[in-house]
Amino acid sequence: MAIDGSSRIADLDHDAIRARAEVLPEAPARTMMAADRGIRRRTGNPMPDTIATGSPLSAVASAVDHDLPEPTSYRGRFLIPLNVPGDAWLRFHGISYWLDPVPVGDVGTGSLSLISEDGLELSCEVYDGTGRQINLFDQAPDRRNPGAKSLLMTLRETLPGDPPLDVPHFGRTLVEGTSLTLRVNYAGSGNVKDVVLRIEFGEQVALAMDRRRLCVRAALQPVTSTALRAADEARPQPRTPLIYLHGYEDPDTGAETIGGRLPPIALTRERITQAWQNARTSGFFDPAVFPNVAAGQDQAARAGVLQAVGDLDEAGVAERLLAGDRLVVYREATGTFTYRFVPAPVHCAPGLVLVEYYRLTSFPARYGAGRTVKTFSLLPGERTAIRISTYKRSSESLQKTSSILDATSNETEAEFARTINSEQSNQANASQSFEYRAEIEAQGQANWGWGSASARASAGVSGSTGSAREEFTKNLTNAVSQNTARASARREVQIDTSIDVKLEQGEESAVERTLENINVSRTLNFVFRQMNQEYVTLLHLVDVRVAFFNGHAESRDEVPLSELDRLLRDCLDPDHLDAVRTEVLAQLATITDHTGQIRDDLVEIVPADGDRLAHARVRPGITSSYTGPDGRTHTVPGVIVTAGEQVLRTDGVTVDAFLGEGDALDAYSTGLQQQAVRAKEAANQGAEIDNEARQAEAEQRRLAVRIVADNDRERAELYQRLFVRQQIVNQIDHAAVTALSDGDVAGRPDVLG
Repeated sequence: MAIDGSSRIADLDHDAIRARAEVLPEAPARTMMAADRGIRRRTGNPMPDTIATGSPLSAVASAVDHDLPEPTSYRGRFLIPLNVPGDAWLRFHGISYWLDPVPVGDVGTGSLSLISEDGLELSCEVYDGTGRQINLFDQAPDRRNPGAKSLLMTLRETLPGDPPLDVPHFGRTLVEGTSLTLRVNYAGSGNVKDVVLRIEFGEQVALAMDRRRLCVRAALQPVTSTALRAADEARPQPRTPLIYLHGYEDPDTGAETIGGRLPPIALTRERITQAWQNARTSGFFDPAVFPNVAAGQDQAARAGVLQAVGDLDEAGVAERLLAGDRLVVYREATGTFTYRFVPAPVHCAPGLVLVEYYRLTSFPARYGAGRTVKTFSLLPGERTAIRISTYKRSSESLQKTSSILDATSNETEAEFARTINSEQSNQANASQSFEYRAEIEAQGQANWGWGSASARASAGVSGSTGSAREEFTKNLTNAVSQNTARASARREVQIDTSIDVKLEQGEESAVERTLENINVSRTLNFVFRQMNQEYVTLLHLVDVRVAFFNGHAESRDEVPLSELDRLLRDCLDPDHLDAVRTEVLAQLATITDHTGQIRDDLVEIVPADGDRLAHARVRPGITSSYTGPDGRTHTVPGVIVTAGEQVLRTDGVTVDAFLGEGDALDAYSTGLQQQAVRAKEAANQGAEIDNEARQAEAEQRRLAVRIVADNDRERAELYQRLFVRQQIVNQIDHAAVTALSDGDVAGRPDVLG
């Protein structure tokens, strides 16, 4: 904030600071003392302690309820993966595929290998881009996969007089289009639907598959979705093992791409450009190309997504996707959309995740004078003009000086989230947290990190999630400190003693004031200090949920603790279910609060009641309290895991004035000043006597009016005796005349003499 001779001058006097106290009722009464007494000229705690009895601000302070502070609050979640043993997962027969990079066979032909690692004898029908079924022929065994069923397909053929097939684009094409559709099943299946696999090549199949082998494999895979068990049990009897599309496997790196996403062999620049142009036109993002952009069903959500990605161009998007990144669009805590590029997941490994929901709440505490921003002096009789301008003079400066402690805005939320993510030591974990995130329809939750996978469920290691929480609280505390320091450092105040100041472009609220030193012998010194606001920041855990997640956003299944049993049944082998449930609940019984005490009361077990089974839940109404440095106790929901204090500069300015110690007058001039003071005192005394006489005379007349109005003769006689009228003496004939009422003077020789 800048005081360049033209700021809110109201901040320079006591009346303005009283007004400031009225519009900030959450500030404790003690915070107003600096404005009432002036800035202290001693070192020590800049926060004032009490309001003196009889202070001009005591009446204002007594009218304010300081037990109702107005906090700011941010919501976020922290994810902690649990290491579940590999043999604990349910397993299903998954169909994977890949394109072998080693050329085989003759020109104009392609191969199909059906590989079975789980005892199922695969069968497959292949269709080209026009829907025509392709004839398959038995051929020599697949040397790379000796047990596979190897089939041959003819892609092109020549007619008499045609160039040889090894010349590209020559020969009659037998397989049309740029894609193949495979319908995979197995011999003897009962009530098993075909796995339909559509493979896009990005070019003509006749060229893409020329002397190439397409491999399709069936193998038992750990569960990749909690929907598989329900789909398996929903089939009618008799039924044989369920098969599902597991996805593409890269033959070189082993990276997996789940079935709904385009594999690298099909993710071409042309395909990306086409999908991007369609998305910008219709608002629909093809999930095969943009799996992390779910635009939602309502028009408002689609418009928000399009606005968020409005500054992206198709060439840049294509480059990032071809480099292995994925575009993620998500809602922030404020409800607005934003985007981010994250590395694509490389494996499809199932996992359980503890999803802990937190709130970061900031309460205003003490308020007092901070650093000195300006001092200047006026010589005897000197006059100057000042201008005070604050950091709120433009929208740009407001954005740079906003803080999570006293503001809730999109810019503040985004900056805070970036700071937290930069604090993560493992950036791969940070990418996973964005892959997990998929809010579109509802208001989003800020992702505050992905913990290290150090908690091993069903292994008797209780409390191993504590280290992840400790790292999280450290990262978030550092992020709060950085955010506060950044905002506070930019809250500058400038005070210029000249009004000849060039104004910045934009709106600015400024007031000019003229200061004059009316002293004739001593300098008048001014000290300007910027006011500081202290905040108590509390990070408290308010809810815990459990999720299944395999590294791809499509697999996420997050449930409250009351549905934990259902989630575990959908993904775990029954022999491991009880052990994993016990361990998950044990992890939640070792949460420590900000004092280091274990809080095992966050989660409770609700006993069975009728048809309702026993289940776990977060205890309703659980709260925690923290007493700040000002002695005020703050109560928040959940468990406080860390607490601290932050001091933030404000746009308030307080000023103190004091006289210089030196006397600039000689003895003669001092005497003149003393005589002038005596003359003023005498004049004031005379004026005071005259004023008292006039007041007495007015009171006497009011008394006479009341007596006449009451028609009280006795009081009238007493009045005449007490206030004797002064006689008028005729100095010519020395006759004394006393004024009487009409009719009483004439014919009375005793009066006239």
